[in-house]
Amino acid sequence: GNITKSIMSRFYFQSLGEYRTLLEQFNVTAEEIKGEHEGKPYNGILYFVTDEKGNKLGRPLKSSLFGKEVGYEALQKHYEFSKSAVEKKKIRESLRPVIAQAMQKVNDREDFKRLIREKGIGVVFRENEAGRIYGVTFIDYQNRTVLNGSRLGKEFSANMFNELFENNSKQRNETKHRATDNQPRKAERIRQNESSDLSLGSVFSLFDVGQGSDDYEAENFVKEMEYETELRCRKAKRRRKGWQL
Repeated sequence: GNITKSIMSRFYFQSLGEYRTLLEQFNVTAEEIKGEHEGKPYNGILYFVTDEKGNKLGRPLKSSLFGKEVGYEALQKHYEFSKSAVEKKKIRESLRPVIAQAMQKVNDREDFKRLIREKGIGVVFRENEAGRIYGVTFIDYQNRTVLNGSRLGKEFSANMFNELFENNSKQRNETKHRATDNQPRKAERIRQNESSDLSLGSVFSLFDVGQGSDDYEAENFVKEMEYETELRCRKAKRRRKGWQL
């Protein structure tokens, strides 16, 4: 409950998908449900705990367990509030040139993540089993905003990133075929350096505030989330010990 409330109070997002992107960093997801009760239409939100692969664990939890502030109606109001704030603060306009510049410089996906991370921006790519990207979402830490790539413009859509990374991959393969004996060794050193960069796969990666940040509120948010996760881990360990007994 604290995770959902913290996200609601600190981030702008305009859809359930953008909200879910934040939740998933803490092994939580949400779904919208629709139905009818006593002849009246009903809308609600269910929350689920997930494993590291995003698979749901246990039974769903109704939003009412955590309070009205994380329920369906509250989310609808938050979407509208966020839309207005994003437009007023011109957040899209500030993000576009930063991301576009990174796209011109990158060699691959991990390189792109690293470049925009240095600018205080996180990214989540969603891909199918074939490895094709079908969704991309950006998290602007400084402006506390989550935006799907298509919301920034078609030049930042999933299709554009598929083309970008595929073209760069083909160019690297062509270069590799023309390489001399010493060039493969250089490429290996480059790959090793890339793999040593901090990835965005950890639970708190999308909420890191970066080196040299003086954003106390952002740092405090990370600490709160770390404490939340530590408590969940302790409870899980106690449950496992109970099962063993």
